[in-house]
Amino acid sequence: MKDLSRIVKKVRRKVYREIPAASRCRIAELDHRMSYAEMTAALARSNLGVLSGGAALALWRACHERGLRAWCYESGFPDNLTHTVTIVEIDGVLTVHDAFFNLGYPIAFHGMLEALRNGNAVAGKQEFRDRKVYIADLASEPEQTVRWLQAHAEAELENPHPSVPREQGRDKEGGLRRFKLLWNSDAFAATHPGIGTALGDLAARGYPEDLQFLMLHPLAVFDGTREYRDPSSMPLVGARDLRSPVAELRVAQRCLEAERASAATLTASIARLEAELAEANSRTAQQRAALQAQRSALEGELAETQQRLATTNDVRARRDSQIAQLRAELEDLRQHAASLESEASAARGHAIEVSHCVVPLLEELSQLRQSVAAERARTTEAEQRANELEAKLEASLGVRLLRLWRAWNRTLRLSPGRTRAYPEGGAPKGFES
Repeated sequence: MKDLSRIVKKVRRKVYREIPAASRCRIAELDHRMSYAEMTAALARSNLGVLSGGAALALWRACHERGLRAWCYESGFPDNLTHTVTIVEIDGVLTVHDAFFNLGYPIAFHGMLEALRNGNAVAGKQEFRDRKVYIADLASEPEQTVRWLQAHAEAELENPHPSVPREQGRDKEGGLRRFKLLWNSDAFAATHPGIGTALGDLAARGYPEDLQFLMLHPLAVFDGTREYRDPSSMPLVGARDLRSPVAELRVAQRCLEAERASAATLTASIARLEAELAEANSRTAQQRAALQAQRSALEGELAETQQRLATTNDVRARRDSQIAQLRAELEDLRQHAASLESEASAARGHAIEVSHCVVPLLEELSQLRQSVAAERARTTEAEQRANELEAKLEASLGVRLLRLWRAWNRTLRLSPGRTRAYPEGGAPKGFES
């Protein structure tokens, strides 16, 4: 058995060294019908690498070529991360070998599953003398991954195929770079960030953050001729209970702690709500008293409003009566307005007839005004002439003598006993006008 174990270990180390890892865009799907030599030649020729599934299949092929019975055991979470190891039967004992990380385990497969169910990881044995080649495609590899590879790789190898040139210093554009390094879970985590999410899923299910615990979640078993995916008919683990009571207990404790925290929060919320309820009840009582007072006031206002409404109805009835009377008067006014409109129409017609007669009368009146003005002018002129003649008469000698005669004669008439006798024939000439 020791000889077979040593042979399997050497084969595993050989697969680890000769089967490269690569960027996700450079991963190849190996055909189990190919020989191991054909697999390595195809990968080297096309500058491709594999993940854990390809490494496990290559180790299976190498063991099968040596007459050993082996299986490929894939486990994990399909939506996140899966991992495949090779189960090799040595003298009836199922041993576990991880060709991807160059790990061997000291206990048998079922014992390892039992340890994992109990929450205990099994320390794997890794050969630190071996190194793996990592093919980095600069067109898709993140810059931080390339920097990590440059910092941790022991050497950078030349590209054996000039048809796929390596471009130094170009981390974002095309080109391939080959790094030789110790490939383990740390290197895998640095180049494949999805491992962090897988470990988080394990922790959420109550397991330690170790990829070994993915083995408790089988997805497929390949026996060399057929791949089994039905858990009930799956070889090696088909009838085995892989549920971990430790993980379930951790999940239950976590749920209990969450429930306790939730209960504490709920208790605090209940206390707060009770205080708020008491305060709300107090406010409600105050509001009820205020509402009762408002109700009494509103009832008084309602009675007053009803009284006002009755008064308003009476006023409205009187107003309706007045409106009806006003409408009747308005109708009379409309009829009177219609009569006045008729009379106005007649008056406008009469005015039109009068306006036809007024025009000649105005013309005749204008002529009369002109005649009166001419007469006034002649009268004024005659008065002027009369005044001039009177002034001339006043200035003449006869007028003055006449005045003297009249004054003397008046004197004689006023003196008693004295009478002037004129000779026959009257007063002397020259005293009469």
